[in-house]
Amino acid sequence: MQKKPQPNIIYICADQLAAKFLNCYGGRVDSTPVLQSLAQEGSYFTRYYATHPVCAPNRATMLTGRSAEIHGITINNLALSTGIPSYAHVLSTHGYRTGGFGKFHQTPMNRPVPTDLSWLGFDESVVSEDPKWGPYIDWVKEKYPQHYTAALAMTNGHSGEQFTDRDVDLKQGASAEQAALKNAVYPEVMGSRIAESDWERCYVSPLPAEAHDASFITEMGLDFIKRAGENDDSFFCHISYVDPHDPYDPPEPYASMFNPDDMPDPLPAEWRKRSLVTLENNYNTGYLNYKRIADNPQAVKKFRSLYHGSLKFLDDQIGRIVTCLKSSGLWKDTILVFSSDHGELLGDHDLISKGEPHYDGCIRIPLIVAGGAVTRQGEVDQLCSTLDLFPTFCEWAGIPGEELPPLEGVSIAGLSTPETDDTQLSKQLLERREIAVSIDTAESIITREGWRLTRFNDTGEGQLFNLKEDPDEQHDLYDDPSVIDIKLELLERLIKVRNKVSRVPNYRNISVWNGEKQMRHGLDEPRSIRVYKTGESPWLTDTAEKYQWKGK
Repeated sequence: MQKKPQPNIIYICADQLAAKFLNCYGGRVDSTPVLQSLAQEGSYFTRYYATHPVCAPNRATMLTGRSAEIHGITINNLALSTGIPSYAHVLSTHGYRTGGFGKFHQTPMNRPVPTDLSWLGFDESVVSEDPKWGPYIDWVKEKYPQHYTAALAMTNGHSGEQFTDRDVDLKQGASAEQAALKNAVYPEVMGSRIAESDWERCYVSPLPAEAHDASFITEMGLDFIKRAGENDDSFFCHISYVDPHDPYDPPEPYASMFNPDDMPDPLPAEWRKRSLVTLENNYNTGYLNYKRIADNPQAVKKFRSLYHGSLKFLDDQIGRIVTCLKSSGLWKDTILVFSSDHGELLGDHDLISKGEPHYDGCIRIPLIVAGGAVTRQGEVDQLCSTLDLFPTFCEWAGIPGEELPPLEGVSIAGLSTPETDDTQLSKQLLERREIAVSIDTAESIITREGWRLTRFNDTGEGQLFNLKEDPDEQHDLYDDPSVIDIKLELLERLIKVRNKVSRVPNYRNISVWNGEKQMRHGLDEPRSIRVYKTGESPWLTDTAEKYQWKGK
């Protein structure tokens, strides 16, 4: 059978997963054997960073290839404007069947999930966000009715509260009947679990694995893959999980797979030596009330073991996808990509989750590329970021660069596939000296030489680490006079790399002439760019209610 001219591309995205906790990146807990195998078969990138280490901003960056200042999603619960085409728009225009399943986080989570994501360029989609209201709950009711009440009780588990909020549930799409039933069963199903835990974020799920949202998202993705494969369509499939995002609540048998006593200790909080205000505030009043257990080693080990239980559960779901691809014969024509939206500190440095603490666990994320269409194996240490995904997908698809909207990143496709040598990689990639990471008031630069400098703009404080000599970030050199020249150089480089964002033209502002967008620099002949029909997000018009999921 002749090889397809355009490979299938499957992009699997975890939520809140640092590279350092996977086996292939040196993790010391054997919770990801499938991902380990994929890394050995294909390529794994060791210096891949989340440009904006919070869910919605970075997911919008992956979709658009632009920074938050341009796409506008600077915090969670905003709606992405499609004045900038997504990679799905481009791929769909160039012959791909596009499907998206799971978490996208590009509409407000205080409203029902959308019925589809056509305005983002997906031909098919099923959305399931953190609160879990929507298609997932309907699926449980239909397929696992015996677990329906437990699934209702787990909605809005992200809040970590020991009570229900009827108004919130109704706003997110619950019917009055569902809200009442949840309120009735919640104390027994969830309230007691949370109350008995050392930390309200940690408990064993009351659902069996097969009834979890991760299983649901996998089934939706597999259904699309099988149908597209049967039709011999070149397809792009985005499968986006909520796991291993908090709450740390894997089902059995995963919750008991890893002994808390075997968990590595978190890294010490070196920042206390300097009493950095931003990190002190994060610890004292910050996200998730982690302070409650930070000084309880056994509780910390328990929560780490539950996190790895969730990772193993996720790894098994990925195994289902790989098995399907190989058994159906699709593997040979497929590029499978695995990554995450941002990292998870998991108690390192006495901190949790994501955001402004730009330690390794927060900002460095996995990127594994495997599949029959992948021709390079092994570790890739090229500095890259989530801005690079859009052009990479398009190069794999064979879409000429001049067809793409203006993007900030560069393609890293040649580092894993097709068969090429380094002389064919882009000059911009080979000459890249640094990348930027930013969210809220924290801005960082990570350099090719191995430095990480962070500036907390609200306090004027900062951090400086030599990652090659100090990978655990235990020796902050920001106030060390012996490296003052390096610090000043990096501050200048930070300003320059952050300013690049505004120097890349914005697609939405390029005028159209004779059916093409035409971009001109000075007196040069204009570069013509295809007009991609995007449509506006209903959440930015008065039609949002028509696109909100209505329960069955």
